[in-house]
Amino acid sequence: MNRIFTALLTTFGLTAGAQSDLPGNSVGPNSLRFSMPTVAADDIEFIMPTKETFEGAPQFHEDEWCQLEFFQNSRLSEIQKLLSEYNTFEKKHRTEHGWNKIYARKLARSAVFEEGHGPNSVARILDARILPVPILTTTSRPLGQVQGGFTLALPGSVFLYVVSGVEGITALGALVQKGGDDAQLIKAFVSLSNRYHLILVDWRAQQILVSATNTGQINVWRP
Repeated sequence: MNRIFTALLTTFGLTAGAQSDLPGNSVGPNSLRFSMPTVAADDIEFIMPTKETFEGAPQFHEDEWCQLEFFQNSRLSEIQKLLSEYNTFEKKHRTEHGWNKIYARKLARSAVFEEGHGPNSVARILDARILPVPILTTTSRPLGQVQGGFTLALPGSVFLYVVSGVEGITALGALVQKGGDDAQLIKAFVSLSNRYHLILVDWRAQQILVSATNTGQINVWRP
């Protein structure tokens, strides 16, 4: 399997990280620091990309998974409670050079959209292009393509990515690539909030975009 994986990666212009033969230094677990305070602890299933699903699929580090994500407004109080808990955790474990512990978020996934709202209808509302589902990587190698779902490409190097399950669309994350246009994500939020009553959580910034008015005023909640 590893040879097949390597061969496919080579075909797609990617390379797997090689194991170093250089001796490493041992460090104590208490001296380790994390570069970010929180990650999503979703159980993600990966598949091998094909040439067709590789083309146009966004690629990003696994730690970026669902750091920005949408939920139904009905889950607002649940998310507020979790964000308050995380806020306390982050302050407690913040050090000069990172965090000595990481907050792994484990949320129950439920339908983000009402039944019958698939990729085509959402893409039309946002005037977005439908692309393959993302490919996640680590620092040294790709992990694979997330099983199920699709990506919505917005202007300004902004992507919304979706994972589908038995209940429909169960995860809706967002990614603004380096140098991307944050305003495009805000525009998408306004549309999704007004049409589907969605909230947008920015875990690292510790804030929730709760709602938006027709004049563009946004209600923001912070712990």
